Order: sequence, then structure tokens, then C-alpha cells
Amino acid sequence: MAIDPILVADVVLEAAMAVQAETVRIEPCASGDYELAILREGETLTTLAIENALATNVIARFGYVCGVDPAERHAKTGRTRVRSFDTQRDLIVTIQPSARPRAELVFVACAQQQDPAIGDRIGHYRVVAPIGAGGMGNVYEVMHERLGRRHALKVLQSWVLERDRANIDRFLQEAQAAARIRSSHIVEVFDFGYLADGRPYFVMELLSGQSLAALIAQGPIPPSSAVSIACQLARGLTAAHERAVIHADISPANMIISDGHVTLIDFGLAHLRHGETADAPADEVSGTPSYLAPERVRGLPPDEATDLYAAGVVLYEMLHGWPPFAGSPYEVGMAHLYTPAPHVASPYGPLPDRLVSAVARCLAKDATDRFPSMQALLDELTAIEEMLS
Repeated sequence: MAIDPILVADVVLEAAMAVQAETVRIEPCASGDYELAILREGETLTTLAIENALATNVIARFGYVCGVDPAERHAKTGRTRVRSFDTQRDLIVTIQPSARPRAELVFVACAQQQDPAIGDRIGHYRVVAPIGAGGMGNVYEVMHERLGRRHALKVLQSWVLERDRANIDRFLQEAQAAARIRSSHIVEVFDFGYLADGRPYFVMELLSGQSLAALIAQGPIPPSSAVSIACQLARGLTAAHERAVIHADISPANMIISDGHVTLIDFGLAHLRHGETADAPADEVSGTPSYLAPERVRGLPPDEATDLYAAGVVLYEMLHGWPPFAGSPYEVGMAHLYTPAPHVASPYGPLPDRLVSAVARCLAKDATDRFPSMQALLDELTAIEEMLS
């Protein structure tokens, strides 16, 4: 008799709530099955082995209750409120998709902050409509009351603040990083401030179009268009690097395409360089696994070369339809470190040797073997674009 994954998910939630757990992890293990672990204050309270198919369905169930589709190509996070007897907490579910997906459930105190609603006034702006949510903030369409101009307003999510107040600095760093750059290919930031409950917000240009991730989901992109998009990405990153800003989270999900024009967004992990050098590995590595340079997997800080690597992965994905490496975050990280990237191919026919070489150079394991700068990559891509036109 098959076990009902809905029942299993409910039992897991009840158990986690009963022991006041902070985290539940459901991850594949070497045996081929899955391990479910319940943790509190970093200590594992209990573990349970779950058969592969059941675990996948349980993850899908958690995704469903939090509005996260496990079939997404990239990691997604959702939130809902759960209750057990007289206890009520907010459940944050993050699902990392792959052939063997994994999930992390985080329990936090119920948010007391009131998110902006349509018609609310924030500074000089009136909220028009919600747009969506990013890794750290909710985004709303707003209108400047005096000028009548429409913008996007991003406000720090309450649960992010609850987990770590240092996220305020990281959130404001995103605004600071983007505001330092002058490029039509970098989202423009106009203003910032604080809500009544103390959460910071900033106001940026309102972009139309779709993400590059959504475009790639429809299939590989013709080489001429892919190179054009990569040129614009490199142009924006060249401007960022000239202003000592490293994006550190380049991915198709962070690129908006509108009538062929590319705008790079989401500087939430941006690194502002002030001449200092940090060679010590970090305890945690942030970023999207498929686009992390080998040195980032090792925990080293981001620099121009890591942005070059990520740009190369994006170009590979546009041409091929998928990133060069797939699997769990651990498997992808190990591939970045030790597996040579396969030669890029396109269903549109043979690619020019010069383009294949450019992608391979971006994906070099040793940072010194990549292009010496983003400007050098831009120069090479511009020459290839002219050759393809």
C-alpha cells in the first residue's frame, strides 16, 4: 500500500512544530534514498530515511502549500502560515530543483510587519500593484505622486529581517551598488527610505519584458541573438567593474529582456571593492550554484574573474539550452571544481570556433586563464557579433 505524501508532510510539520524545530531538510543521500532531518539551534534532533519517490512527492507537497513549483529550473522560495494546536508560525520553503530535488523548511515567528498594500503611500510614492518577490525583498509598482512617473519599489521582506538584522546592510548595499553604476544595461536606482516599521526600501526603474530564464525555458537561443545578449551583459558588467562593483550573482533570472535590450538586476549579493583584498575562505558561499566560479565554490570572495565565469555559463546556457553542469548543489559545485566544461553546441548548427573558444576561456577552472577583464570579453564578443551579422 502506497504511503500518502500529504499525510507524511502533515506529520513532519506537526513533529517539527511540537519540538520547536527551526529547520527541516529533505536531501538525497548516497544510498539512493532521501534523508529527512529535523534541527533546532543547529543540532539534529532526528533523522528519517525516505524512499526516493515518496520524498520527491513530499517535497512537491511542501512546494504546493507555499506556492513553489518543484519543476522550476532555478531555486525558489515560498512562505505560508502553519498552525499546530495553539502554536502558529510562518513556514518558509526553499526548493532546489534537479533530477533529485531537495528542500529546506525554515520556521520563524509570525511576521508582525504589515506589507504595503495597494493605495498605501510610501514617501513620495503610491503603491499601484505588487510585482513579485526576489531573494530578499518584495517588489511593487509605485507612482511618484507629484511627477506621475511609475517606478518599482523593493522593500526588505520581514522574515529576512527576522532571521538576521545584518540583512538590512546587505539590502541597502544592493541599492548602493546599483546606484554607483551608470549604464543602460544596469537597473537604475532613484531613491531609498524606511517604512514605518523600520524596514528599508529603495526605488528603481520599472522594467518591462521577461527574464532571460523565461526566454531560455522556451529553448536554446539562436547564436546571433545569444551573442548580442552576452555583449550587452558584458557592457553592463564592464561599467560595474569600472565602478568597483562585482555583481556576484549573474544568472538568466537576473537579466530582463525587453525588445532585445538587456538590463541586469538584483545586486543583492554585489561586492563593493575598496582596494582591499580578502583571501580567506568564507564560512558560507552565496549565489546560484549553476553559475558559481570554482574559486567561489572554495569560499573565496568574488572578483572580476568570477563575474566572467558566470557570464560564460549564461552564454553557454543560451546557446545550448542548459548550463554546463547539472545535479544537486553539491554535485554542481564539484563539477565546477573538477569537471572540464563540455564544448558548447547549438541545435542551430555548428558554432564558429571563435565563439566556442570564447565560452571555453570564460569557463576556465583557473581564473588567470580567463579573459583579463570584462572589457576584453566585450571586445571579443563584439568581434564575434560582427562576424555573425
